[in-house]
Amino acid sequence: MNIPEYPKLKPLEFSDKAPLDGYFAKYPTSLSEYTFTNFFVWRKADRTELTLINGNLCFLVSAPDKKRYFMMPFGINKMEETLLKCLEISRKVVRLSLDFIDRHVKSGKYFKTEEDPDQQDYVYLAKDLIELKGKKYDGKRNHLNYFLKTNAYTYEKMSEKHFARCSDLNDVWRKEKKRESELFPNIEREADVVKEALANFKGLGLTGGALLVNGKIKAFSIGERLTNDTAVIHIEKADPSIRGLSQLINREFVRNEWSNFTYINREQDLGHPGLRKAKMSYHPIKLEKKFNIMLK
Repeated sequence: MNIPEYPKLKPLEFSDKAPLDGYFAKYPTSLSEYTFTNFFVWRKADRTELTLINGNLCFLVSAPDKKRYFMMPFGINKMEETLLKCLEISRKVVRLSLDFIDRHVKSGKYFKTEEDPDQQDYVYLAKDLIELKGKKYDGKRNHLNYFLKTNAYTYEKMSEKHFARCSDLNDVWRKEKKRESELFPNIEREADVVKEALANFKGLGLTGGALLVNGKIKAFSIGERLTNDTAVIHIEKADPSIRGLSQLINREFVRNEWSNFTYINREQDLGHPGLRKAKMSYHPIKLEKKFNIMLK
């Protein structure tokens, strides 16, 4: 393992996958950020760096406010001392789980804690996303039925033959969403992340699915196993001009690839009102809260 001891740091590279996967397996969490895939595809935008503090794996990343923050450390050694070290160069340690707070911060001697609702993960029952049963899903079924009455489609498990056409659809999505730039200020960054995921799909061990309409890819989704009972959906893109397509890829990806999992984590809304409304409309079974800590 070539991760340096603090205060030295190193940029995240693909060669770090094995040691990071080891930490995530040893200290599992249900928060969506903590997979090698997530850190790797965002590494350029976040300028992600790694270091070891008391043997604990620590991530230093940039934020939209251009400031640098440490994220939740992975390990169990001298955690209070580790967090104090992090806060020497980072005003906050961000995106901590409730479990981490209970185990390492509850004494309240040095730290103050704040909840970050913009970062909370939306978690659903896989069964609910597949079946869409009950009155609360009437709107989703209406969109699906409209699509099915007016289109024929095929679902295909993603492989190398799909990557170029998925990238083309990603460019269509990028151009369309730029018109909504006030709601989606990070369009370019997100579109670049999709390209990273497609370019490194096999090496990252990802699972994907695509919807073809008239032989053309019009929607795709990419995810991976997060814990023994939870899959995380990192990416979902659909041609925004086709009604019902986003609801269909949501359902078909879970039905075809994740039906043996209990939960589906669809990540956070980042404070975007439109995303929050869309994620709530699928009626999450729970919200994975996240917290930041600062020095008192």
